[in-house]
Amino acid sequence: MTDGVADWLMTTGRGERPTLRWSFSVDAPLTDIRLSRETGEVLAADVSGGLYLLDRRGRVRALTRTRHSVKRLAWSDTGTAGAAILGENTVGWFDRQLQFQWTRDLPDELLSIGIDAYGTHVAAGQADGSNLIYSQSNKKVSRFETVRPIRHIQFLTQKPELLVASEYGFIGRYGLTGVPVWTSKLWSTVGDLAATGDGRGLFLAGFAHGVQAFDGQTGNTRGTFVCEGTVGLVCCGFMKRSVVAYTLERTLFSIDDEGNPQWNVTAPEDIQRIILSPLGDFLICGFSSGRIMRFDIMT
Repeated sequence: MTDGVADWLMTTGRGERPTLRWSFSVDAPLTDIRLSRETGEVLAADVSGGLYLLDRRGRVRALTRTRHSVKRLAWSDTGTAGAAILGENTVGWFDRQLQFQWTRDLPDELLSIGIDAYGTHVAAGQADGSNLIYSQSNKKVSRFETVRPIRHIQFLTQKPELLVASEYGFIGRYGLTGVPVWTSKLWSTVGDLAATGDGRGLFLAGFAHGVQAFDGQTGNTRGTFVCEGTVGLVCCGFMKRSVVAYTLERTLFSIDDEGNPQWNVTAPEDIQRIILSPLGDFLICGFSSGRIMRFDIMT
């Protein structure tokens, strides 16, 4: 863990830009990061199979090595349990000490994974369009199919439901039994999905279509925030106060819930994932190289 100043925050962009709190580098190129909303801890994985749990100050609380490359991560809001895609088709469930409690091989390639806020259920999306939900004790809860394979999964906090999106053409909301609450066609490609805790605010990174906003209760569109560049990542807080997004041209920017620009900077390298804190007062950035940074944001 290192403290210091990221010069690019001061020399690029405009507005009330974030300030660097800490940075940490994993041992290999980063594959994914996740944030526990309640504890503020960051979970990270790299291509060598390393799993890292960092506290609010960027210090290592737990570290483990797996025999497989970790493709995607999921981490509960309580910080008590997590899940990962290992290799091509294996789901793994681990505890707070990053010790795996069980693994399960599935018949097809896994594209997405999500875990509920309390660490009791995990959902996994396969390349054939079939999706499975398991309990923390490795029991299958449900299986459901979608018209397109699911690339993005986010559980809601106030209901036993999850929001999903495919790479192109489909978004939806489902219960734990696999019964759809609503589904909707989408006429754009999706790079990322973010939602508020209650699911009312739903945002998609729509590449050339900008940041797309939806009503998570009904699936109806609320409009599009047109941005300069190709939006590939998006995140929001627990409440719908602001949205932070990242373009393939390496612009990291923030807009309020009306779409008004707040600040922007140019990142020095490619970013793998961005996560906004529940209150919107700090941002976690995971760079493809393996560096993880926490930035404090003026609210």
